[in-house]
Amino acid sequence: MRKALAALGMSLFIAGVVVAPVHAEAVTQVRHQPADTVFVNGRIYTVDRARPWAEAVAIRNGTFAFVGNTVDARVYIGPSTKVVDLAGKMAMPGLHDAHQHLIKGEHRQIYCQIPPNSGIEQIIASLKACPKERQFGGWIVADVYRGDLFPGGQADRKYLDAAFPDTPVYIREWTYHHGLANSAALRIANVDRSTQDPVSGRILHRADGEPTGELLSKATWLVTRHIPALPEQTLRTALLHVAGLASQFGITSTQDAASSELHVREVSKLDKEGLWPLRTAMHVVWGNEASALMSGNQIEQYFKHRKKYETKHVFTAFAKLYIDGSPLQPHATDVELDDHGDVDTARLYEKPAVLNAAVTRFDHMGMKVKMHAVGSGAIRVALDAIEAARKANGNSGIYHDIAHSLRYSPADIDRPAALGAVAEMSPAIWQIKGPLTKNLAGAWPFRSLLKRNVLMTLGSDWVVLPTPNLFPAIGGMLDHGDESIGLSDALEIATINGAKSVGWDKVNGSIEAGKLANMIVLDRNLFDIPGAQIADTKVLTTVFEGRIVYERQEP
Repeated sequence: MRKALAALGMSLFIAGVVVAPVHAEAVTQVRHQPADTVFVNGRIYTVDRARPWAEAVAIRNGTFAFVGNTVDARVYIGPSTKVVDLAGKMAMPGLHDAHQHLIKGEHRQIYCQIPPNSGIEQIIASLKACPKERQFGGWIVADVYRGDLFPGGQADRKYLDAAFPDTPVYIREWTYHHGLANSAALRIANVDRSTQDPVSGRILHRADGEPTGELLSKATWLVTRHIPALPEQTLRTALLHVAGLASQFGITSTQDAASSELHVREVSKLDKEGLWPLRTAMHVVWGNEASALMSGNQIEQYFKHRKKYETKHVFTAFAKLYIDGSPLQPHATDVELDDHGDVDTARLYEKPAVLNAAVTRFDHMGMKVKMHAVGSGAIRVALDAIEAARKANGNSGIYHDIAHSLRYSPADIDRPAALGAVAEMSPAIWQIKGPLTKNLAGAWPFRSLLKRNVLMTLGSDWVVLPTPNLFPAIGGMLDHGDESIGLSDALEIATINGAKSVGWDKVNGSIEAGKLANMIVLDRNLFDIPGAQIADTKVLTTVFEGRIVYERQEP
């Protein structure tokens, strides 16, 4: 009888309330048990193209049981149902951060800190003032320095030695790709004037042949492998703070872009305890010991046994590879195409043949690869590696990431869509106008990639930015000159595209019945304000798999 009424579009009386018209979907929902939570009277942007807006959702057992209007949602309200009146506020799916650094971003809370743009006097003062609880295993490790602000524009260990003759000191350079060690640290690492440069790394020297202490790219591993590992409790505290920050900024799923086995293990522990409110893809680094914080043999052993760390929200079928380095001065290590359109292979972190074999191998293993590729030359090499995997394995259906995706040459910009490559857009600093990004003019071609149907995702690259807040980046995509895009497209990039990229789009990334109930409530309707105001958006509530994990406390 109900099906017949629904087919005719006739009204149906439910508990004294007229619900009209009754659709087949609604009638089916009447038979369901009451929900755990019902949100009503909202402006809910679902990111479901077939049904972009709704007024209400019902959540049961961590998933959306109903998405529709407020009247129809009433049948899901039982004696124990929590009812939340959104009072017209905008809600949307939780955000996906496609390039986060769960621990590196937390270095601000763990290690000694040097104020931005410090000269050597301020650097020394900051190191001397560093609290003992931020010093581990007898080392002083700090973030960050700029070599061009040293006397003579060249970083040198001699300034550190004068203040710390016996204590090993290591400071990360502002790009996080290089570092500076004092003499005590170099002695522990057995690095001297005779030490050879490692592959894809460089030890800088003074005119007399002595090392300055500055180590570029993979050469940092010569010293950093001797830095004591962080205590388990320190990591745990840091990761719990990360979880809180993610919820505060509406992030409910993420990709950790440079994991080590230690990090995977600790996140896995937290998830088993029910303390990890993030679906997390852990990209453990292959081929770069300095970034992986593991030896080559340890890296291979991890990939062999990685599945033992998988939990409900922690996923390990992910790897990270470096093609080139940083585009920032004074030690830019990115790889652009030369004037003849060729790749300078000598500057690559890995040779093309090695990359092709690695991506083909991981693809065959059913693993997604994220490739750090900044320059147009590196992006070409990354695309070549994906093409090699497709030729060897066929189309596995795995979307491999071109991380950062700053610049595509005209000859390569049509390739990502055909190869099933993801243009992962990070760091999310394009909205910052000024000196920081002036040498990045023309980077991040949002519109050009969008019109070619390239799957784009959004990453904070939280380590470059002080927080993983993605709302300034969303607004910035609307104000990117000729490469600007619309808000609907920007929100897809920040939600469902990220889910699709990692293979979670059947359960995450949009607000649809049957999907995980990951949703955020905002303090403003993004569609009703100028794009410039999106950056100031505040998340009022974050729901992770049906649980409210964050509620903003008004001052």
